[in-house]
Amino acid sequence: MRPIRVLVLSSTRKERDGIAEYTRQVFRPEFQDPAAVRVQLRDITPANILRAPFQGAHVLHIQHEFFLFDRCVGASVLLYYPYLWLASKLVGCRLVTTFHSTYNVADLAGALPHFRRYRGLFPLGSLYLRCHMNLVLALSTRVIILSKIGLENIGRVMSPAAIARKVRYTHLGNYASPIRLQSHGLLAARYGIPPADPIFTLFGFAFPIKGYEYGIEAMNLLVHQRQRTHARLVIVSGETGKGSFPGGGQGGSYIGWLKHLAAQRGLEQHVLFTGYLANNDPLLEEIFDRTLCFVFPYLDRHFPSGAISTTLATGKPMLVSRIRCFQEYDDLLTFPEKDAAGLAARLEQFMDDPALVARAAAITRHNAEKFSMDRIFARHLEIYREALGTR
Repeated sequence: MRPIRVLVLSSTRKERDGIAEYTRQVFRPEFQDPAAVRVQLRDITPANILRAPFQGAHVLHIQHEFFLFDRCVGASVLLYYPYLWLASKLVGCRLVTTFHSTYNVADLAGALPHFRRYRGLFPLGSLYLRCHMNLVLALSTRVIILSKIGLENIGRVMSPAAIARKVRYTHLGNYASPIRLQSHGLLAARYGIPPADPIFTLFGFAFPIKGYEYGIEAMNLLVHQRQRTHARLVIVSGETGKGSFPGGGQGGSYIGWLKHLAAQRGLEQHVLFTGYLANNDPLLEEIFDRTLCFVFPYLDRHFPSGAISTTLATGKPMLVSRIRCFQEYDDLLTFPEKDAAGLAARLEQFMDDPALVARAAAITRHNAEKFSMDRIFARHLEIYREALGTR
């Protein structure tokens, strides 16, 4: 049997780009047996899209989000996908698409709360997204969805028979990030955080849907009501766009609003904002090494989390809000969504119960193994063979 030649079009250029990191993680060279599959990665530019069907690939795989990272904006997909479908038909190539975001088209107000001031456009947006998804689903040989909630949302657009025929699920995976866990003495030297202080970490780009304010409110309860004055919350996140915090924004940013909230609560010494840190930054290495637990206080959202896929590789405990985007994982410890008191109680448990910490760490290791990237790649290869009719 000849090796399957796969051309992957994806955002590839930015370290901070979630889809670019996903692509690098799944299609690592060490996973590829040259006798079975050969994968080439190309940046998703208009020129590469036009050339893609004629590169001799058996499978053309598009890593797709509704806006394709603003290079092929929004409605342009209504032109590119018919072209890719027709050209692929002519040369005998199969078109496979991964949807990274699948919004609930019936509830855009819930899916996009930070755009609520444009809610008058949501009915039109819902109609457009239905057309968008139906077109991509109709023209792709197979569509890969990365979360169970994504499958639910696709089910609002596509018939069960069509889903059974075309849609395939695979997990986002364990990114096995190269971040090293080691101490450099930076937390004590720069921020005056002693080695004995328990650290909880919020990791990943901060957007309103991630509910970071509930982590700050939980720290307020721990420090000012329960006298847990040694607890620290570290927020590792770059600055997000202007006008992005709840209510539509007033010319500020979500991170700016969180800093203001922490100052209002008198938590300047207990909530640390580091800004964006690269994977090889010594401060990030030390934060990951010192973290007692990674916290994900997300609000109910409609797509998986690349941040938790990165932190799985650390083997450290995870604490997540009880929402659908975390339902793929086995036995993660949870707290109720939008419940600062419930989160504070859970954080106290981690500070007081070493056995709980050990159990939570074992759960992380189990999920890291279950969703290891070599298994995710093997699932992709299975889908390619099915699309080619060679399984």
